[in-house]
Amino acid sequence: MRNFNLWAVLLILPLLASCGKTATTINTDVDKELTGKWVLEKVIEENDTIIKPAGKNGLYDVSLTFKEKGELEATSSTNYLTGFYETAQLNAIHLGGDGTEREETSWGNTFVNALPNVNIYDLKSNNHLVLFYNNNSQLIFNRVRQ
Repeated sequence: MRNFNLWAVLLILPLLASCGKTATTINTDVDKELTGKWVLEKVIEENDTIIKPAGKNGLYDVSLTFKEKGELEATSSTNYLTGFYETAQLNAIHLGGDGTEREETSWGNTFVNALPNVNIYDLKSNNHLVLFYNNNSQLIFNRVRQ
């Protein structure tokens, strides 16, 4: 139930954030660079670095897949998530969506709990994507070659 409530909030936050603002400029060049699958490798929170745990049978890789036209798919350690993303000037990003509600691992919970707070992204030249949240905490992803 907690994950459902979290994703319900994710759906509403971007709508509320857009109230009263002028039109946002979507950067389609950046959208093209984001498009594809990204696997979470590391999380940095304050002075703590959490490295991706070894894979276990029955668990998914924690990942985000940015699709064209702002569509987003994700997997946590045990759940599928679908939603949307919007990018804007100054590397701003908004994520939202909904998903299934199976019990998560601590790695999956870290990911799911961070998503509603993501507000800035940084595309690195070495096929890394960093999503920033909560005062410089970071989700660090590697691009999946397909």
